[in-house]
Amino acid sequence: MDIFVFSYNRGDFLKNCVDSLLRHAPDSRICIVDDRSTCPDTQAYLSALPPGVELMLGQVKDGARHGGLYNNMQLALDNSRSELVFFIQDDMQVVRDIDQQDQDYIEAFFAQYPDAAFLHPMFLRGRRHRRDRRITQLADNFPVYFRHQPEKKTQRDLSYVDGVIAHAGRLKAKDWQFVEGEAANADQAAPLFGKMGIWPHPVAMFLPEVPVYRGKHKTRAVQLAERWAGTEPKAFLPMTAEQVASMRSRDLLILPVAEDFLQCSVPVKRPFHYSVVNVYPALRVWHKLTQWLRR
Repeated sequence: MDIFVFSYNRGDFLKNCVDSLLRHAPDSRICIVDDRSTCPDTQAYLSALPPGVELMLGQVKDGARHGGLYNNMQLALDNSRSELVFFIQDDMQVVRDIDQQDQDYIEAFFAQYPDAAFLHPMFLRGRRHRRDRRITQLADNFPVYFRHQPEKKTQRDLSYVDGVIAHAGRLKAKDWQFVEGEAANADQAAPLFGKMGIWPHPVAMFLPEVPVYRGKHKTRAVQLAERWAGTEPKAFLPMTAEQVASMRSRDLLILPVAEDFLQCSVPVKRPFHYSVVNVYPALRVWHKLTQWLRR
């Protein structure tokens, strides 16, 4: 499996992500696709990468909300060498070993669903657990979840997410081209590949309380939140063999919610917040109001 890490100006987060891949997926091809980072810490890390980690400079898209992310995902897909590719971002972390049982599962999923192109490898968010219990269903003929939400206007979270394992061969056979925005990619994925599978035994997760970077002017509220919470990665502790065995042996009607399985190396607010400003309700309101007034 090829693993592509998408990076921009978060050197400490990038290092944490790559370290987790080297620890838990040492036999995979690991390639960083950097969106031409400018901060000294990131440039220093990229100039002295661990042995075997490749670097590819991304294709910047001026003015895009997500920078060059989707151009870079297309670049990664075009340069993939394996049938399976794992797209991961620098604020994510692999939390356990990806072993032969996992490789067998991924291959079995795509064999069971010959039209599918995407498999969701992340833990689910505790803040969305009520919604997920309502719309996430275990398949009858294979241990995988699919989401069903007929009232949803877009296919986001149903057919595609940005942190995903993809079947590169099927994407290339359909002349797949990434477009700007997660929802737009989900909408084009739905008629081509159907529902995205959600892995009952996930391997990765977003880090909580991440600083704001790409394409966003830092409001005073965001700056204050980052000062209070800090800007260092709040990394997850790697899962032990016992924890992995417990996760795999559970009743699959119990969804894999991050807060139930993962512990951080430092104290964080629960349920996890994935943008640091959301940790502080008053600052979040101030931030949203500032954004509204600037429109």
